[in-house]
Amino acid sequence: MELKKKIAFIGVGNMGQALVKGILEKRIVEPNSIIASDIDKDKLSGCQGDLQVTVARDNREAVRKADIVIIAVKPKDVESVLKEIADSLEPPKLLISIAAGITTGYIENTLGKEVAVVRVMPNTAVLVGEGMAAIARGKFAGEEEGKTSQEIFSAVGRVVEVKEALMNAVTALSGSGPAYIFAVMENLIEAGVREGLSPQLADTLVKQTALGAAKMASQTEEKLSTLREMVTSPGGTTEAALNIFKEKGLQDIILEAVASATRRAKELQE
Repeated sequence: MELKKKIAFIGVGNMGQALVKGILEKRIVEPNSIIASDIDKDKLSGCQGDLQVTVARDNREAVRKADIVIIAVKPKDVESVLKEIADSLEPPKLLISIAAGITTGYIENTLGKEVAVVRVMPNTAVLVGEGMAAIARGKFAGEEEGKTSQEIFSAVGRVVEVKEALMNAVTALSGSGPAYIFAVMENLIEAGVREGLSPQLADTLVKQTALGAAKMASQTEEKLSTLREMVTSPGGTTEAALNIFKEKGLQDIILEAVASATRRAKELQE
C-alpha cells in the first residue's frame, strides 16, 4: 500500500539507507517522495545517484518539504538536530526517531510543541531486510501515526508496538540480540575447528545451520522446546551437548546477560 506522503530522512548512514531501500523496494512511496539530508555529502550523492531520491540543502529544508521526518543520526547528535528543525516541524507532521536511548518525552520537550513522535528500536538485520523493530508512541501520537510507522518499518522486517517503558528490555533483547547470535556462531565455528574441521568448512556449516534453525523457528507454529526435542534423541549426540549447557548454566548466563544489557540501556537513557 502506497503512502501518499513525503518522507524526510535526516541521516542516511547504513541504517537510514537500508530503510530507504526497503521503502522503495516495497513501493511504500516513490523515490520523488523521499528527501534526504546528511552532513556527509558523499552519502547524499550516493542516495541521489543510486536511489534517485531528492536531496535537501539542509535539515530545515528537508523537514519543510516532508509530512514524515525520520531522524537516523547518532544519539549524541539528536539534540542539535531537534533544535535546528524545531521551527520547521509543526503538526500534523510525524517525527520518527531511531536514535537509541532517546525517549519520546525528551524529543517532545526539546521541540517544545505538540508534535506526534514515535520512537523506534530497529536492529542491524534491517540491512538485509530481516530486521526486528519495536515502536512506541509519544503522548501526541495516535493510532494513525502508529500504523504509519509500522508500515514504514515493515519494509525491512517485522514490527511490534510496545509501551515505551519496555524499550530498554527491547534494546537488550532484539536491539543487541544479533551480537549475541554472532557470538554463539563464532564459538561454534571455533569448536568445529578444534574438532578438526577447516575454518572455511566450519564457517559454512554454522552459518547455514543458524539460518535453517531461524527459518524453522519462524515458519512453524511449533514451540521452540518442541523443535529442540525433535533434534534430541535420548542418549544421542545432541543430548550430550545440551547436558553440558545445563551443567555449565547456559540459561543463567543468558538471563544475566540480558538483564545487564537492560540495566545499561536504562543508564544510557538517563
